[in-house]
Amino acid sequence: MKRHFLILAIAMVAVFSAAAQSGSTTLSMLGDQPPTDSDLVHNCRHLSLDVDANGFFLDAEYATPFAKGYSVAGFRLSPTLVYGINERAQLSVGLNASAFAGLDSLYRLRPTLSLLYKPTRWLTLVAGTLYGSHTHRLDAPVYDPSRWIFNYQEDGLQILTRTNRWCSDTWLDWTHYLTPWTPDQERFTMGTKHTLLIFNNKMNYIARDPEEGHIAKSVIRGWEITLPAHFLASHRGGEVKTIDTNTVTTFNECIGLHAYYLWGNNIQSKYHLLAFDLPFYFYHLEDRTLDHGGNALYPTVAYEYHRLNPDERRGWSLRAVAGYWHGDHYFSAMGSPQFWSANAYSALHIPPTTTLAEATDIRNIVTFSIAYEHQFKGLNLGLQADFYHDMDLGKTDLLVGFYMRFKERFILF
Repeated sequence: MKRHFLILAIAMVAVFSAAAQSGSTTLSMLGDQPPTDSDLVHNCRHLSLDVDANGFFLDAEYATPFAKGYSVAGFRLSPTLVYGINERAQLSVGLNASAFAGLDSLYRLRPTLSLLYKPTRWLTLVAGTLYGSHTHRLDAPVYDPSRWIFNYQEDGLQILTRTNRWCSDTWLDWTHYLTPWTPDQERFTMGTKHTLLIFNNKMNYIARDPEEGHIAKSVIRGWEITLPAHFLASHRGGEVKTIDTNTVTTFNECIGLHAYYLWGNNIQSKYHLLAFDLPFYFYHLEDRTLDHGGNALYPTVAYEYHRLNPDERRGWSLRAVAGYWHGDHYFSAMGSPQFWSANAYSALHIPPTTTLAEATDIRNIVTFSIAYEHQFKGLNLGLQADFYHDMDLGKTDLLVGFYMRFKERFILF
């Protein structure tokens, strides 16, 4: 029984510390995970109703001239019927309905259709609605966290792999279909992210508790170092072109080093995590005559504390992340505007929201983020505040978000 408890506790740590892994500076509760082998076996030949309900509020106070501030409060409901075809495949049909406070109609209503096939333990194939958004675990300079609110759903094809030393996510998100013989544009995004484990000495051992005398406790402690790398291409274009519908493809690459030290008590389910990231980012266009490339460096240090109660499916975590961004003519079509440079997005004909007279293509930003998550039985609450201080302009962007998420599966038959 004790062994089972320790395994469950370690698994809970892996879930709660997802935000500390390379490629994510957002709340871990906002991510989605594909079913495991045991999930597929348990749901085989069963029809289930998955309910995913999300309430959110985001206040973006932009002071720098790269984006216009806004506030949004809303709700998203995603009911899905899931049928287990066999022990390796499942079919899902549902919808995503998003409503923003202050609108007289739905902000967005889209159907969801997906077929998942898991031929082996380490490989998962998805066709239709993808495990996208924060599940890709991309950094904010490449993937804007607010897309979870405005562009949550992704549709296309996806290949997921997970082994003891290598994890990857490769996907095609087709955003807009090109109707033949129209001056329209197709739009899609292709991405692949890989994480290679290069060092891991985490282990469990029995230690004496000095406060309890002879009573022993089980402790987990150790380092893990990984090498993350990803490639992202965002394309818009088509066979029919006009002056206003030029074909543009932007590319973003990232490679870096991620390390963290984990220590905690498995019996009391208390865990600490100290993480270090050193990523390098690159940007360029397919047509170099439209714009030249750019690059950036973004070292960060993070601390997390988790307190879990696996038996009651409850717990809470606190995370703080500090970093320094140095960008030279950097841009990402999917990334957060806080990290854009002044003229890097001119090739996409994105008009500046305010004057850029003060701005330059070189940006030096000090960043700080603090986040709190609380997990109840089936319900997660999250609060996050992000600060971005532009050292050259002497201005600070502030983003504050509050999130509630309920996820549950109901077996119909």
